[in-house]
Amino acid sequence: MPVSNKIKTDLWRFALGCWQDKAFENGCLHLQDEYQVPVSLLLCGLWLAEAGKQPDARTGRRLAEVAEQFEADYLRPLRAVRRKAGQDDRLPEFKRQLQQVELEGERWLLTTLPALCDNLLPAGKSVDPLSWLLVLVPEMAQCEGLQSALCRLVELKV
Repeated sequence: MPVSNKIKTDLWRFALGCWQDKAFENGCLHLQDEYQVPVSLLLCGLWLAEAGKQPDARTGRRLAEVAEQFEADYLRPLRAVRRKAGQDDRLPEFKRQLQQVELEGERWLLTTLPALCDNLLPAGKSVDPLSWLLVLVPEMAQCEGLQSALCRLVELKV
């Protein structure tokens, strides 16, 4: 059964709402730049926890695989070009256009990931966001810096 457009837009709207908080935005960008964690993956994990969906390792691996592959193939290269263009005073419009394309890529990913969550069951109780983040970013268990950064992000969200 395909995910409805309403559910797809729910994650996008959730992401836009989270992004309004500058501290949250900075926390996500820190995790992206320092640990190569896709922001879309973080947002999806927090969204699933808030929706009360039971963490699932198989779904988590699939979400991480799709997000990381899209990041590697499209978003990181775009981000690198945008950042380089930002250093050249002659290219403000080019940089703006690259930002728009990057945002469209993020939007596409955030409206695609929910389709991978069709099989998730309600937890029946509130879900600790860190339980989803541990499934999505298993390196968190071995890296104290990553774990601290993710905990700070969750504290900003709750």
